[in-house]
Amino acid sequence: MLEIKNISQYYNGRQVLKGISCRFQEGKIHGIIGPNGAGKSTLLRIMTGMEQPQKGQVLWDGKLLKGPTPEVTCMWQKPYLFQTSVRENILYGLKIRNWSREEQEQRLKVILDRFHLNEQARRPADSLSGGEGARVALARTVAPRPRLLVLDEPAANLDPFHTSLLENSLLEVCLDEGMTVIMVTHDMFQAKRIAQETLFICDGSLEEQGTTEQIFNSPQSEKTRKFIRGELP
Repeated sequence: MLEIKNISQYYNGRQVLKGISCRFQEGKIHGIIGPNGAGKSTLLRIMTGMEQPQKGQVLWDGKLLKGPTPEVTCMWQKPYLFQTSVRENILYGLKIRNWSREEQEQRLKVILDRFHLNEQARRPADSLSGGEGARVALARTVAPRPRLLVLDEPAANLDPFHTSLLENSLLEVCLDEGMTVIMVTHDMFQAKRIAQETLFICDGSLEEQGTTEQIFNSPQSEKTRKFIRGELP
């Protein structure tokens, strides 16, 4: 569904991405790991059409991706919640896609249940805790049933309890509905828990890609081995 072909990107004369090529299989959860400054977030912006590469191509269903598509939704590391209720935040993406009122209410019920947000449904978004806010942001991103869900550190700064709650909700809805997920995470244990495929990016290059089990148990690259052992900054 999504193919990255020889992507390179430069900022102020500095090369941030260096000829990255990869494919993402539909219906799978993909984790992207790597050191700070490796180019992970830049790659996410390019693969979603929010930023155009200076070299290379992004193909969506075999066609050149020239900008954002409604089939892809994103949750960034510091998501903004609209200053309305939780239910209105979740309904937002359905309304702009012209879902009927009945469809909106049916989907809202499913999402509130799966993300354990029924008690918070009518609360103002700015009254939520950090863990609740993260679940609302993810629920809003998932609600329109995108084909591809792109996540940038979805559990950043959450405690273990709320991280587990968010991960379980994500797994349930995405696996049940067949959504494809691409997730950047600094938490290698999180990648091991929920990703089926993992990519390791280092110094702007795709160092290694494979099943999560292979990447963590028998990495082929010395840089990958060092990163997993905590020997790379």
